Amino acid sequence: DNCTAHATRVSRPLSPKNTSHASTMDAQTTLKICGVANGVYAAQMLGAPQWANDFYYKEGHKSSQNWQNWFGLAISGMATAQILASNEPAPNKAVLGATVAMNMAAPLMMLKQKDDFKPEQLAMNGAFVAGLGALALKAYNDSK
Repeated sequence: DNCTAHATRVSRPLSPKNTSHASTMDAQTTLKICGVANGVYAAQMLGAPQWANDFYYKEGHKSSQNWQNWFGLAISGMATAQILASNEPAPNKAVLGATVAMNMAAPLMMLKQKDDFKPEQLAMNGAFVAGLGALALKAYNDSK
């Protein structure tokens, strides 16, 4: 009957081909940008931990190749998920949600460690990461 057919159509999740092109592009582009940014940060922590320590932190901050390499490995996993999800045909809400959580929490952690960071790095990185978090939140909210 017509009522049952309508209820079945309404309860079915949207397929990727029914997802708005603008919403998909916004989410996918956001994930790609976040993935590249995290990939660059991961490369610094994995490939040049002493340079990264000297670049981000005040003089005298103790460097630890071990924790920086582990952090680089973790952030490279997020970058990989973001890049892979950016190539999916529809927005991946789980990866977008994780991106929002990480990018909103990171500036708060930076502020907690403000005595360790160079002031210009705290300001620039905090703003950049928060901006990525805001983009990811918009993409998350706009995605079906």
